[in-house]
Amino acid sequence: MTHRSLEKKTEKLTKQFYDHLTTEKGISKETASAHAEQISFFAFHYLTGYEGKSLLEVAGTDIEDYLGNWYIRKVGGGKSDVRPILVAFKKFYKFLHERGDVEEEQLDDILSACEDPQKYIRRFETYFELDPESETWEEDFERWFMGQEEEIEVNYEQHYEVSEEINESFSEEDLKSSNTSVVRDFQTFLNYLSANNGMKLTAASSFIGRKHVFALNELMSSPEELKSTANQPDSRTIHLFYNVSITLDLFVVSAKNTLVMTPRIDIFKTLSLKEQFMLLFDAMWNGTRWEKFLPPYSGGRPEYVQARRWDMAFLFSECEPEETYLFKEQLKEAGMELQNTEDELEGYWAMTEFILSVFAERIMPALKLFGLLDFGYEKDRDEYFVRHGWGIEWFSVTNLGKKIFEALAQE
Repeated sequence: MTHRSLEKKTEKLTKQFYDHLTTEKGISKETASAHAEQISFFAFHYLTGYEGKSLLEVAGTDIEDYLGNWYIRKVGGGKSDVRPILVAFKKFYKFLHERGDVEEEQLDDILSACEDPQKYIRRFETYFELDPESETWEEDFERWFMGQEEEIEVNYEQHYEVSEEINESFSEEDLKSSNTSVVRDFQTFLNYLSANNGMKLTAASSFIGRKHVFALNELMSSPEELKSTANQPDSRTIHLFYNVSITLDLFVVSAKNTLVMTPRIDIFKTLSLKEQFMLLFDAMWNGTRWEKFLPPYSGGRPEYVQARRWDMAFLFSECEPEETYLFKEQLKEAGMELQNTEDELEGYWAMTEFILSVFAERIMPALKLFGLLDFGYEKDRDEYFVRHGWGIEWFSVTNLGKKIFEALAQE
């Protein structure tokens, strides 16, 4: 079959698939279009352009190579793409089977390749863990390409380690007098997950479902105002707790897309209040990639901002406890000092990504939750800024925050 013939066949099949989803299955046009586009992209960019195959010739190995190799290297994207793509594949090939275009054996082979999203998610993770600057880059990439990357085995019985520098910077009494509820709220979060161990997660991103998000939010010391359509990333607290829990290996996402608690939760619960606080803070500040705290597909440069978090620790360490500072003014001064410039505009742009970035949107609220600082927003913010949590006008560092930021600035 010629290249043009393959393209025409693809266009016809994806159109028929879209019509099937909307007219026979009652799926919304938006959702049906998303499924059809996944199939179209697979066909045009991988099958036709790379393999010279038609959609009717696909085997399980094609899907495994596409989503576990080609898509990661050529498209990039993220692991949150995995489940939507697999859902589209399953619906499409069941549709072809129902109309007699795909045999039972071929369908079983394809569905088998789609049944374990976690193996593709792990491929994404191990690919982005490769270090292009490493002296062993070529060998590491070859192992990944051949599927020989080392599986990370987690010892769920291993005890946690805490930072000595941070540990020595404040006392248990400092923590109690700070009135932070972060540890208590996190314990409530874990207790709820334990009581609902095995809960089904959302298909697209493996997040906690809306019903549980609202239930958890109401259990927090300071519930957030959430819209009726809110999902997990819309709750800064629940989304933060979800991601640091994964960092601390307190639960895993199973192959069946359910949340499963690990034995590490018992170890975590035996720790003192101060140790739990330090572990949570370290998981947020150092252990978790800050892009995780943002809603999927947010963009920006969270990795750049996280790499410069020590600049912010230094800025906060220089502040007097409980004194109010203008956020933008402090950032401009810090920018000029760190860039060694007297140009006010240059200093502003040196730190502007902290104003309109993951730092203002997610990290500042997290630092407030930990009782390390307080802040307030500008009046009459644009709705876009409100939605992203931008537009911080002032901040103040607490006594506990001063001690911790000083310890961080010296590391």
